[in-house]
Amino acid sequence: MCDHIVGDDNVFRVGDNLVFNYDPSRHNVFKVNGTFFQRCTFPPQNEALSTGKDIIPLKTEETKWYVCGIADNCSARHMKFIITVLAESAPAPSLPPSSDAHSVVSSVFGVVMATMVAIAVIFA
Repeated sequence: MCDHIVGDDNVFRVGDNLVFNYDPSRHNVFKVNGTFFQRCTFPPQNEALSTGKDIIPLKTEETKWYVCGIADNCSARHMKFIITVLAESAPAPSLPPSSDAHSVVSSVFGVVMATMVAIAVIFA
């Protein structure tokens, strides 16, 4: 098992599990698309993960976007993040130069969310 905190490299492998640990009275988690991510808009409330201990198996290679849908956590507190899921055997990517947007999301979100959402990668 390897602990992975949001704000590190946010790269996972097919077969990993994304684990959210948070206070469900103050947070929830929505998986959204890129447009919803940028706008901090959310699907219907019944689509929220809200147990406080949610596990998402990562089964396909893709980019995934997650946001907190409680109050103004997404827009005002930047409680949102992006992960990249690579093939199980893909080599680790080299890090491209940071864009301003990525730097803001990574640094602000990494500091704020590291205390709220822990992600663990569990290898099968």
